[in-house]
Amino acid sequence: MKEKDYTGYSAEQLLEDDFFMKSFFHPTDESQAFWQEQAHKDEVLAKEVVYVRVILCSVPYRKSTFSSEDKEFLWKRISKTNNKKRLRKYWYSSVAAIFLLLMATGSFYYAKYHKSPELTAIERVQKPECPVETIQLILADEKKVTIEDNNSHLQYNKEGELHINTQKLNTSRKPLTNSNNKSEPVYNQLIVPSSKRSFLELADGSKIWVNANTRVVYPVTFDEKQREIYVDGEVYMEVYPDKERPFIVKSKKMDVQVLGTKFNISTYESNQEVSVVLVSGKVNVRTDNSIETVLDPSDRLTYEKGTTDIKKVNVENYISWKDGFYTFDNECFSIVLDKLSNYYGKKITYSGAVGSLRCSGSLNLDEDMIKVLTGLGSTMPIDFTLEREYISVIVKPQK
Repeated sequence: MKEKDYTGYSAEQLLEDDFFMKSFFHPTDESQAFWQEQAHKDEVLAKEVVYVRVILCSVPYRKSTFSSEDKEFLWKRISKTNNKKRLRKYWYSSVAAIFLLLMATGSFYYAKYHKSPELTAIERVQKPECPVETIQLILADEKKVTIEDNNSHLQYNKEGELHINTQKLNTSRKPLTNSNNKSEPVYNQLIVPSSKRSFLELADGSKIWVNANTRVVYPVTFDEKQREIYVDGEVYMEVYPDKERPFIVKSKKMDVQVLGTKFNISTYESNQEVSVVLVSGKVNVRTDNSIETVLDPSDRLTYEKGTTDIKKVNVENYISWKDGFYTFDNECFSIVLDKLSNYYGKKITYSGAVGSLRCSGSLNLDEDMIKVLTGLGSTMPIDFTLEREYISVIVKPQK
């Protein structure tokens, strides 16, 4: 790990620091721990780090150059903060620093990400800066619709009209125009927080079951050439067949292209491993190292740190969550605990001895986390302790 003290660093200095930028674009467990320690030591630095990340998340970073439209867009995003005067002072130097760094590091960054002009508009739809506690639909005009149900149902018809739990919602369906009077698609995003799930039917008839802690960015209506959405989290999809318009699911580490099929994709940006499980049909998976793989039914592709693995699995164990259950068949307990951590949004720590235990059965996701863990404790040799920031699971001491 790079031994350097960042105490007192400003946003401008962080944007010009090679190690910080590499940590942002290519985070590792080690680099994340390093920055957490730095932020813990310096409250001012912690705020600067958060601030810079907001700036960088506004950059369409898969592009190798910044157009005048990109700069205009980035400035609009930045100028919404409360520090407008301060931001204007280093706006041009910040953009220049980002641009030069990305160009200089092209050998290790852009080579890994295939360029896609269509993706830029999706990436420009910003993730909420603060976590949400209820299901939230964020419209293209940034209007927010809060949905109180734990398992909501959103449905678009062919004209792009939206119904939420059978109630019609008036939303804009007209394309937006940029500074050059070019039309841009209208993108909405669905945010599903911890312990909740949602169902979304798109205007083309494709159906999406959305798991907890997931963000889905999608157009109100698709264009004539292709259908495209962006996912950070986990979804199960039944894609409506249309040979003239392939369906593409974009994510940070992989893209999945289909014509008409059923599959599950788990692509949490905070996780090292991402995966695709094919239920029926065929999909083409392209990972961020430009490797393409075609899957057959019952294939599960996992991708982690540049390595791809494919195995035959019982697909029901990977899609049962959409019906409110996690099912396991002689599964490593570490995987069970990691799934529960993702779903309930609570960190779970455990030893190697705990993780190596085997688990079979079904867990009801409509129950709270403590009840689920209590049930596991009654059938497995484990105890758990509630801490402020996490839950600790240990092997039950022998009497």
